[in-house]
Amino acid sequence: MLDALEIALARQPIFDRDDHLVGYELLYRRHRGETVAVQPEQGSGIQMSSDTIAGTFVGLGVERVTGGKRAFINLDREMLLSGCAYVLDPKAVVLEILETVQADAEVLAACEALVAGGYELALDDFVYESSCDSLLRLAKIVKVDVLDRPICQLREQLDRLRPFGVTLLAERVESRAVRDECAALGFGLFQGYYFARPETLACREVPMEQANLMRLLNLLRDPDTTDAALEDVFRADVRLTYRLLRIVNSASMGHTGVTSIGHGIRLLGRATLHRWMSLLLVSSLVTRKGDTRDELVELALIRARFSELLMEALGRGADTSAGFVAGLFSLLDALLQMPMAEIVERVSLTPELRDALLDRRGPFAPTLRMIDAYEGARDSGVVFCVGDADGIAIDALPGLYLQSVEWARSTLGITADS
Repeated sequence: MLDALEIALARQPIFDRDDHLVGYELLYRRHRGETVAVQPEQGSGIQMSSDTIAGTFVGLGVERVTGGKRAFINLDREMLLSGCAYVLDPKAVVLEILETVQADAEVLAACEALVAGGYELALDDFVYESSCDSLLRLAKIVKVDVLDRPICQLREQLDRLRPFGVTLLAERVESRAVRDECAALGFGLFQGYYFARPETLACREVPMEQANLMRLLNLLRDPDTTDAALEDVFRADVRLTYRLLRIVNSASMGHTGVTSIGHGIRLLGRATLHRWMSLLLVSSLVTRKGDTRDELVELALIRARFSELLMEALGRGADTSAGFVAGLFSLLDALLQMPMAEIVERVSLTPELRDALLDRRGPFAPTLRMIDAYEGARDSGVVFCVGDADGIAIDALPGLYLQSVEWARSTLGITADS
């Protein structure tokens, strides 16, 4: 089964000369029980960095992780050259270039572009070599490991670094005496076990594919979202782009010859795109292993269409799209194995939809209660709900439900991966 993923990372605070908290270094963890750093050879550097970024900015939430302070995030060469750092807000992060990164032409070009984009660079675990002068001219912060380092060695390092005007950060500070010695030498920032050991944070999170879809749904509800911003989400997810083009080119849409992502978005229109992305969010949970998750996905699609048809029967044509989403999302807690309250916090919904999903209250509650009763074969409940939703004949329900079943099975064929 495709369950919610566990997102885990560690943070270690960084303080200034006045012992004020200025930020946190974020450290990769594979699971919440891990207390030691994972070495690069144990996993891909780009995976470690991207998992840390995803866990911070998509999973746990940057405010929860840093409390508004800056996040110091490690980048190896692969991550640096990939351009993935540009998804981060330059005001919220400091990008730490790992000591294993050689300052060759490609690396310098990537660093220059980041600095031009407003990002601040830190050099991690730095030991001065003249070959690094070009990189030092781009950096704002240089981190020096001070553990068991004689004062004379540290003073020599700092004398070489001062001409570059960088802020010096003493890392692996393990006592007040070492902290005070480093302050006297000219260090301006401090980090280490003397202040705090790395604290592991963890939560359960939806897989990245579902996270992208949730982000897209939120953007589609924001009237200030540009087409370019929507395109960027698709560009970052090849499978999502493929599905968009399949939907636009499907026979039911009546379009052929889509030339670009933007063209596909315009052909669908935002309202239709929101509907399809909601469908993809649910149908992406199909495992094709014949377990109960597959049945729940199909049932969620049936409920969505049934809710829509009930809205039409009630003469509430303007509410059919919202009714569709209410029915579709009504099983997300079972599908994602997460409380509904957590899910609605991640997906921007109207207050009416939130009330219907959380408490079965508001204008969409009667149809959801009717669906619950009908699926549970509770005749008295159906009669009560029909009475609550004047305009629907009880003998019309089997035909509407059959239409919903047929539609759901057809739609799963369009939204499936293959």
